[in-house]
Amino acid sequence: MILPRALSCAVLLLLLVAVLSRGKRCSIAKILRQYRAVIFHEIQNLKNLSGSEDRSGRAGPACRSDKDQKILLSIYNISMSLREVAAGTLRGPEELAVWKVARNTDFVLRENCRKITKSPPRIPAQPRRGGPGRRRKQLREIGRKAERLATCWEKLYALHAPRHAPRDS
Repeated sequence: MILPRALSCAVLLLLLVAVLSRGKRCSIAKILRQYRAVIFHEIQNLKNLSGSEDRSGRAGPACRSDKDQKILLSIYNISMSLREVAAGTLRGPEELAVWKVARNTDFVLRENCRKITKSPPRIPAQPRRGGPGRRRKQLREIGRKAERLATCWEKLYALHAPRHAPRDS
């Protein structure tokens, strides 16, 4: 009689652990720490290299949701689309900056989230041919995407920023 009772307790315990562990899919605190430590600076560098700091304009639609998972998915998708824009065409510091932002964002989200629904696209590294304005157009597109990415990260950060209570003296 002891064996069925122990077995049923073990099954209930496992079921309880499974249900409780399904709560949060991502460790937002860890993601934000790594963002502030590394990715924030890389995005600023990318914005400087692409010249987006010189333009005063909106970054376009980004992160319309107030839900963590949707913001994280937007961050992931924007960083992967940055990789697509620069695929096989940029040479030099811009390409390196794009690669660092996309790689580190991908790593941080995969390391701290249970599931990322999309895998990074496989991009052929064949150079695209274009006119003399191609590089300038590409840098503008990278700048817009970098602005969108920064907007999403800041929105996520603002949602989880520690709230300070007013001091009573």
